[in-house]
Amino acid sequence: MTRQEVVKAARKLFGTPGYAQITVEKIAREARVSPATVYARCGGKEGLLRTLMEMWTTSPAVGQIITDSAAAPTGRTKLEVLAESYVRHAAEAGDIMRILERAAPVFPAAQEFLDIADRRHIEALETIVKGIADNGGLAEGLSVQDASKIIFFHFRNPQLVLAAETFGWGVDRASRWLVDQVSAAILKG
Repeated sequence: MTRQEVVKAARKLFGTPGYAQITVEKIAREARVSPATVYARCGGKEGLLRTLMEMWTTSPAVGQIITDSAAAPTGRTKLEVLAESYVRHAAEAGDIMRILERAAPVFPAAQEFLDIADRRHIEALETIVKGIADNGGLAEGLSVQDASKIIFFHFRNPQLVLAAETFGWGVDRASRWLVDQVSAAILKG
C-alpha cells in the first residue's frame, strides 16, 4: 500500500505544478511517509517518473488496444478502433503523458523514459500495421515501420490534445480528422 500511495501522490503532484517544482519531501508529505521511504520504496523522483511511464505503457489498456485494432476487419476500421482506443487511453493516462512530455526537455531521465515510451508505442503500432499489410491494405511502397511512424506522428497525445482542445474541435471531430489523415497517408486508395 505504501508504494501505491507514494506513486499516487507523485502522479498528483507532478501533474499540478510540474515535475521540476516537486521535491521528494513534498511527495512524502502528500503520501504521509518519510522521504527515506520514497527513496527506498520508489527510487526518488526519477524512480517515480519511471514507474509512471511503466504504468502508462504497460497498462492492460495497451494490450486491449492492440487486440481490438487487430480484430477489426479492414485497415480503415483498424484505424477507427485505434482512434477510439487512444481517446480512452488518454483519459486513463493522459496526465502521465503530459508529465513526461513537459519534463523531457529539461530532465535527461524524463527524456530517456519518454524515448522508451515512444519506442514501445511504435512497436505496438507495428503490430497493428502488420495486420493492415497482411490484408493487402497498406499503400504501395510504404513499409510497416514508416506507416507506424505516420500513425505515431498523428495520433500521439499532443496532436490529439491540439486538435480536440486547442483547435476547439472536440474529441469526436479530432479523432475523425486524424483517422482521415492517416487513412489517406497509409492505406491503399
